[in-house]
Amino acid sequence: LVPNEHEAATLTGRTDPFAAATALLDRAPRAVLTLGAAGSLYLTRDAEPLVVPAPRVTAVDSTGAGDTYVGTLAVALGEERPIREAMAWAAAAAALSVQREGASASMPYRSEIEARYTS
Repeated sequence: LVPNEHEAATLTGRTDPFAAATALLDRAPRAVLTLGAAGSLYLTRDAEPLVVPAPRVTAVDSTGAGDTYVGTLAVALGEERPIREAMAWAAAAAALSVQREGASASMPYRSEIEARYTS
C-alpha cells in the first residue's frame, strides 16, 4: 500500500505519519507513506521502520509527484531492487518531477532518474 500522508490519515484517522503507517499494517503487510519533501516511510510487520529522505530541490509544481513516485517504485520493486534502493530511486524521480510543470509532462525518463539517483 502506498498512500501519501494525507491519504493515510484519512484511511486511519491518525495524523501522525508513523501512527498512520502502523495502523495501515492491520490492513496490509507493508506500507510506504510518501511524505513530500520529508521523504518516505516504509513499515512492515516484521522489520524496523525505514525512512528514506527526499532529495532537496526547489519545487515548481507537485502535481503528479505521487504518481511518479509510485510508478517508479513499482518498476524498481519489479526489478527486485532492495526496498531502500527502490524508495531512493522513486524519490529521485519524484524530485525531478516537481521541478517541472504539469503532471504527465513532468515525469522524467529513466535515463534522467538514473543520472539523478547516481549523483
